[in-house]
Amino acid sequence: MLEIKLEKKNLPFAMVEEIKNLRTGITFSGDNIKTVMFTSCTPNEGKSTVSIETARAFAELGKKVLYIDCDLRKSILRRKLVHGSVKRGLTHYLTGQNQIEDIIYKNTAGTDDVEFYVIPAGPSSNSPTELLSSEKFSNLLHAVKDEYDIVVIDTPPLGSVVDASIVGKLCDGSIIIVEAGNANYKVVQKVRDKLIASNSRILGVVLNKVDKSKKSYGYYKYGSKYGYGENYGYGE
Repeated sequence: MLEIKLEKKNLPFAMVEEIKNLRTGITFSGDNIKTVMFTSCTPNEGKSTVSIETARAFAELGKKVLYIDCDLRKSILRRKLVHGSVKRGLTHYLTGQNQIEDIIYKNTAGTDDVEFYVIPAGPSSNSPTELLSSEKFSNLLHAVKDEYDIVVIDTPPLGSVVDASIVGKLCDGSIIIVEAGNANYKVVQKVRDKLIASNSRILGVVLNKVDKSKKSYGYYKYGSKYGYGENYGYGE
């Protein structure tokens, strides 16, 4: 199996605790939640960081985890590589060039017993919507769902492109990342409505980059709240 090493940041204690709260929120959403999609409203809201750290948190709990980078337009995963290179990725599989087992990498960052695997996006595609709408992508999700305890899927901002709507309807649940203090209420509503229209189950919303000088909540689930704190929140 191919190996890569993703950057492992020394996160602030408060953020580590909130990521654990998010992990707990996902766990308590139901024992049938195995594929979880992360999206955001606009670029640069911290979606990829939160999704990767959530996947890592599940792996550190002893779960067998797969992180799939579904941003076939502008993946940032390469920026997070500290060792190894991406030779094959999701686009290679979706275009029939490789099999599923050929595009799965083991992330070697962390202890040896952590089972954290990654499917990188691969080369940018001129037709990402068509590729993600294909039967091959649906087959991929069905296959990995049986193999892994939890599958975390990172998608492009739904406020910019429709890819997350396509992926979300195939997943057990979706989470929206919203940047605190910089989110447009109507845009957030539109993103929510797009997920609902695609029959995607919204598990909750992560309020990211919270102003640490203000009281705030980190993870919201319809009908209840996960994550709490005063003078801290998610942030980079």
